[in-house]
Amino acid sequence: MRVLQWNTHHGGVGTDGEQDADRLIKKAASFKPDIVSFNEVERYNGSDNDGPAVIADLMKKHTGQKWYYTFSSGTGESTGIGNLVMSRYPFDSTGVRMLSHDRAALDVVIHVHGRDIHFTSTHLDADSTAYRLAEIGELIAWERTLGEPRIVAGDFNARPGSSENAKMKSSYFDSWAEADADGNAVAYSGNPEGNTRNSRIDYIYYSHGATALTLESSQVYDVRDSRGVMPSDHRPVLTVFGIR
Repeated sequence: MRVLQWNTHHGGVGTDGEQDADRLIKKAASFKPDIVSFNEVERYNGSDNDGPAVIADLMKKHTGQKWYYTFSSGTGESTGIGNLVMSRYPFDSTGVRMLSHDRAALDVVIHVHGRDIHFTSTHLDADSTAYRLAEIGELIAWERTLGEPRIVAGDFNARPGSSENAKMKSSYFDSWAEADADGNAVAYSGNPEGNTRNSRIDYIYYSHGATALTLESSQVYDVRDSRGVMPSDHRPVLTVFGIR
């Protein structure tokens, strides 16, 4: 199962300042994900401002497949800016847990190879360590009420050496770091493994009790074009899990 995490920067604003959702989704589709956590997706009243629907259409365009999706804003409403989960697999259920400071966690259950898998997308506060630690505490407490195995993906706005990452690792494995320790992590040209170990803020975690999952590999992608422009101000991370 190929899991992709990517903060879209307001639905595809590139480092050139241009809004181009098609550019971002074409790149996302090229990674052949099975399930995706997108952050900073926007939906407002009116069909022209329905970011989730636009992204779903673009994913279908670039993969030739239907995608199931669900969205929640940071306030838990159906409109606003928030998290989008997209999956090749239908959802058995969906749920939202409100976190402090206008943040939220969006959870889905998918059935893959005989296993029910909880997949959660979130995006933590950008400015305050104290806020992020509170949000992580709330997230972990909620996740403990859910079944195993569990995967949490998101923009945590905290680097690997942070107290936030340490708190998450009390209950979860950091998939890129674990793959790196096993020799199965890939960084991109110009940002070798040593830098990637210390500079990431986007993560794909899997729970300590996720014995049904085997970690196969993890990669941070270089999405710069020939001009050095990226389709978002974040780089995507993809982790591949086996299911047993």
